[in-house]
Amino acid sequence: MRTPRKLEQWFDGWPELVCIDLDGTLVDSVPDLAQAMDHALINAGAAAAGEERVRTWVGFGAAKLVEQAMQWANVSSDLTEQCYRDFLLYYRDNLTAKTTLYPNVIQLLKAFKRAGVPMALVTNKPSVFIAPILSHFEISDYFSWLIGGDTLEEKKPSPMPLLHCCETLEAEPENCLMIGDSITDHRAAKAAGFKSMLLTYGYHQGVDLPSLGADLIADDLTELFI
Repeated sequence: MRTPRKLEQWFDGWPELVCIDLDGTLVDSVPDLAQAMDHALINAGAAAAGEERVRTWVGFGAAKLVEQAMQWANVSSDLTEQCYRDFLLYYRDNLTAKTTLYPNVIQLLKAFKRAGVPMALVTNKPSVFIAPILSHFEISDYFSWLIGGDTLEEKKPSPMPLLHCCETLEAEPENCLMIGDSITDHRAAKAAGFKSMLLTYGYHQGVDLPSLGADLIADDLTELFI
């Protein structure tokens, strides 16, 4: 397979490793996350936050999502454990009820697989949720590593998850790529010495993506192969 122009410029060929985010990059999981979060808030006697508001909070992991929702709803910190438990249990039972795969995800994964490029799924989502979601969309077999927010001692924006995969392969960081949608992904990539690609359709937490200085900002995953 011909090496895409951008990859040829960055790596003088295909990358040695590609790390890919999940929420906001491969799947739009906010509809299910929002329902789980609203369930927890209502159980705590608060108002539901709603999907659009929850969409601005996603990206820093489940614990941070619950914390932000509780602060918004003015829920007592005494209920943190209850809210977190209610959120996780509801989400566990409704992981893919409304979650959808973004366009051209399969095409991207197939392209890297055909080129023999190892791929790692690196997300801040609790690890217990990763395999069921990937299995639902039949994309599990594309990934050599599944790294969740609780898999290692640190999570994104720490470079640890990216470097863990890189070191396992004995790959050079400058020959590796991180694909994500947020400042969290970009900071992890920059700290690890990876190239960074950010998707405009994801969860940006109100950050202006062009201001981050990523190597590529794209509206679609296939722009990497133009």
